[in-house]
Amino acid sequence: MSDKKSPTSSRPVPLLGFLSLFAGAGMFHTSEQLAGRAGEWNLHVQIIGNLIGVVLIFWGIRLVAGRFARAGSKVGRLNRNRVMLPREGMMYLLIMIVAFVASLIGRSNMLMLVFSIMAGPFIVNGWVTFSLLQSNRVRRTVPTRAMCGERVSVEVSLQNRKLWFSSWLMMVRDRVGRSSDGGYLGPSAEIGLEPTVLFASVRPGTERRACYQLRLNHRGRYLFGPLEVSTRFPLGLVERGFITDERGEMLVYPQIGTLSSRWHRDAQLAAEMIERQQTRKGMFEDEFHHLRNFRPGDSTRNVHWRTSARMNQLMVQEFHQSRDQGLIVVLDLWQPERPSTEDIERVELAVSFAATICVEHLKQTRGVEQVLSICGRKSIRLRYTTIGQAVESLLDTLALVEGGTSNGLADAVADASKSMTALTRCVLLTTRQDDRALASNLPDEAIPNLEIIHADPQQLAQWFTLNNASPPLHSGQDPDSMSSDLPEVAAL
Repeated sequence: MSDKKSPTSSRPVPLLGFLSLFAGAGMFHTSEQLAGRAGEWNLHVQIIGNLIGVVLIFWGIRLVAGRFARAGSKVGRLNRNRVMLPREGMMYLLIMIVAFVASLIGRSNMLMLVFSIMAGPFIVNGWVTFSLLQSNRVRRTVPTRAMCGERVSVEVSLQNRKLWFSSWLMMVRDRVGRSSDGGYLGPSAEIGLEPTVLFASVRPGTERRACYQLRLNHRGRYLFGPLEVSTRFPLGLVERGFITDERGEMLVYPQIGTLSSRWHRDAQLAAEMIERQQTRKGMFEDEFHHLRNFRPGDSTRNVHWRTSARMNQLMVQEFHQSRDQGLIVVLDLWQPERPSTEDIERVELAVSFAATICVEHLKQTRGVEQVLSICGRKSIRLRYTTIGQAVESLLDTLALVEGGTSNGLADAVADASKSMTALTRCVLLTTRQDDRALASNLPDEAIPNLEIIHADPQQLAQWFTLNNASPPLHSGQDPDSMSSDLPEVAAL
């Protein structure tokens, strides 16, 4: 089973609610006219008409309030228990009202009998749905972190705590939306998903689990909830449900790409040039390589005496010079107050490239320092020396960074120049396209060995490729109908 409705159709205009409001107001207006034609039953007809009008108005207010309530807002007590009519039930109720009004006007016992016969299944369906929803508990298990563009499985469990009756055809609808602090990505950022799973039967005292899969193509913090449980069993004329404040949160990392051989070759050439300029000051600046037998001419300072005593022969330590470079990345996420599609895509591309080179550097080196300075809406500075928890902390930060005015760029570059050594590679990755605007935000003093890279797709293509490129944010299609943003629901 799959939920392929678009985000717009998942929250339609509450037409039934507006019709109920108009129908209720109409019943108040026509109840006196119907009472005047009913003869001795005029008082009863007027009371019944006014009662129907009150019920229709109250029902319409609930439907309109429930449809316009946001998924991320707190569930009000008015919308916690929901009753609505599907299209079939609405037509069934319309026929019942026509039969009831015609029986009163025409004083026809046969039409009153038809109305009574139709009212029975309608009332029974409402009572059965109410009974099935009692003593049910729903929960959700959400991964705390995911990578942009990958499939994520979300598990939903439904527990039936009744003693005698099973829960039949229980539909659980979830709501997924991105938090506002995850970055501005245009109109598609407001899209809300409503994945749905269906439980055919949950026996009393048992718990069933199902899962749906999401592919989220934008980084940021995603919020889940509330959960809505509903059923139409057995006739499908009345749908009842309840909403529970079961919340969840997931952080979507920026997409990690693959560095080309040219990027590695440039880094290796820079390391070799630095090695030729460096003089060896002693063995403590080198890395231990292995132990070997003593040879004539070896220095006695390199003898490993413990191993020599155990092996009963002289063993010396051999070192090789470390070629690992430190890395300083200054990420300039500039974008105007009202960014265009190209501005947004450059920011996302710059974040993905920065994440790729930082993660790759942490994996390929050890014991060297890595600094990441981010200049966007906020200025952030990260410093790591070991891989450990560095990758997770790095991606957590890059998942939530936002583009902005980048007022702290000059200070970030000045701090980077103070931290630079002969064994450090410094990269300035910027989203600015105007070199004059970039130069005006840099320090007056020139910084040697500073590599300036513009976040342009053509320029970055020579160093970096995305593994699973997601579709552009605005590709000429209606963003509400993009299949990549729609949930996929797994079978039970």
